[in-house]
Amino acid sequence: MQVPTLKASRRELSGTKAMRKLRADGGLPGVLYGKGEGNINLQFDYGDIEKLVHDASHVVELDFGDGKQTALVRGLQRDHLGDFLHHIDFIRISLDDKVKLRLPLNFVGTPRGASHGGLLEVLRGDVEVHCPASNIPKYIEVEVTQLEVEESVKFKDLNLPEGADLIPNPEGIVVKCAQARRAAALTKAQELQEAAKGAKPAAGAAAAPAKKSEAKK
Repeated sequence: MQVPTLKASRRELSGTKAMRKLRADGGLPGVLYGKGEGNINLQFDYGDIEKLVHDASHVVELDFGDGKQTALVRGLQRDHLGDFLHHIDFIRISLDDKVKLRLPLNFVGTPRGASHGGLLEVLRGDVEVHCPASNIPKYIEVEVTQLEVEESVKFKDLNLPEGADLIPNPEGIVVKCAQARRAAALTKAQELQEAAKGAKPAAGAAAAPAKKSEAKK
């Protein structure tokens, strides 16, 4: 596995005002911790982190200029709208370590059951594993072409990287080819819930207080 290098600078400043200025200047704050060593506050070029996220890289070689450290992306924070990166956390690791992380699932193909009215229903978009740091893929591919109506893929069916251990219940369902009527019913129920949240009082209900006022005159 090729480990990308990420340039980092040690960050002396902290606090809301300083971090706001750092982001405005095109930087991104972060922190490195783990392996019994102290935390190191870092700063990165926003574009470099954006590329890291886009490439779905999990393990990187942090380059401080005066030293390097292999690290795993442990957490990403975004702004309240979810549009912009806000902060990034790294944990120190060795490529010999086995690390716990979530790997995204990439669903491939169209279920055979689709020709009989089936619809693909994704229940989980990722899987938690213990995986050798030297063998972490960007994602796990899940082939769904073979699925007939009411057939499913379980966690135990996933093609995990060599040396990786599954954490969730192996019998848990990841994706299934559901009957169209059932899928439609679920969609309708969701629509009704959304409609109920945004419902306004009926015209008669709004007029009732006005009639009370008129009665007092």
